[in-house]
Amino acid sequence: MKKLLLLLALFVSVLASNAQEMSTFTDSRDGKVYKSVKMQIELEGGIFIEREWMAENLNYVMEGSVCYKNYPAYCGKYGQLYNWISAKTACPEGWHLSTQLEWQELMLGYGGYKMAGKELKEGGKSNLNILMGGFSNVEGQFSDIGKTAHLWDAELGDKRTAGLISLYADYDEVSHDVISARNMNSCRCVKDY
Repeated sequence: MKKLLLLLALFVSVLASNAQEMSTFTDSRDGKVYKSVKMQIELEGGIFIEREWMAENLNYVMEGSVCYKNYPAYCGKYGQLYNWISAKTACPEGWHLSTQLEWQELMLGYGGYKMAGKELKEGGKSNLNILMGGFSNVEGQFSDIGKTAHLWDAELGDKRTAGLISLYADYDEVSHDVISARNMNSCRCVKDY
């Protein structure tokens, strides 16, 4: 009986640490409707925080954004690719470009950098449904659609380099790198708190 109660408590704890509520948000700038997920994430010591993430890549057209290979059909599924300077201001009012700290919170909630990719990708338990939208390098060459997802990090950057979160179709590790700010990558927005 004691083991059963312990297992039940553990199960409830896991559910509570990743509690979610699905919602939608309409961008008043262009009328696009985005899925979002409200998450309750447990930090160390039994502290809980709440974050609302867009559950789709941003698809707001602006200077410094493009569709993969310049085909609008890609934007319908994968959203726009942005250079880092544009990414910093691309999110709608009341939302901001995801930060390194917010990504770290997700890693805590979904098994750490070595395993979190499984739950952050399409079909994973996080409901963020990150798609492998590829990228464009500084020479304007597009690559890796269906293979990798690269998402800007708002905190690490200047006019030359910026932080980037990467996920991969073939494995579950998530990486954090610093690359050229002129590359074109996806954006995920988080509601201001």
